[in-house]
Amino acid sequence: MKRGQSALEYLMTYGWAILAVVIIAGALWYLGIFDPSRFAGEKQCGGFSAFTCQDQRMNTTGTLALVLNNKLGGAMTVTTAGCTPTSVSANANTTCTLSGYPSGTTGNSFSRVTVSVNYTDARSGLTHTDSGFVAGKYE
Repeated sequence: MKRGQSALEYLMTYGWAILAVVIIAGALWYLGIFDPSRFAGEKQCGGFSAFTCQDQRMNTTGTLALVLNNKLGGAMTVTTAGCTPTSVSANANTTCTLSGYPSGTTGNSFSRVTVSVNYTDARSGLTHTDSGFVAGKYE
């Protein structure tokens, strides 16, 4: 009889401790402590599979200047209008000037916008579309 009681007390003690940890974690999550965007810098760019974001700037008229690095592993031809150079070797950069995004005032933040870049893989000759996101402040 005593062994059953001590086992039950043991399980109840750990049960309350686990319940307390779950409640505290839920409260922290509700308050936004676990939101990764809180810890990110002012400039956010990512989601591309064939490119790495080097830098980006959105002006107040909604024109985005985006520097992308070719991480495809081979040469490519960027076919999106506004990107120069169009012929990009492996680990080289291309700068895309894209318009049509929401305008704003200097210093205000803009939420994530989707960016699509079309390219042709020089090794296979196939055309692809790579999409990612950009967020930050108007400059």
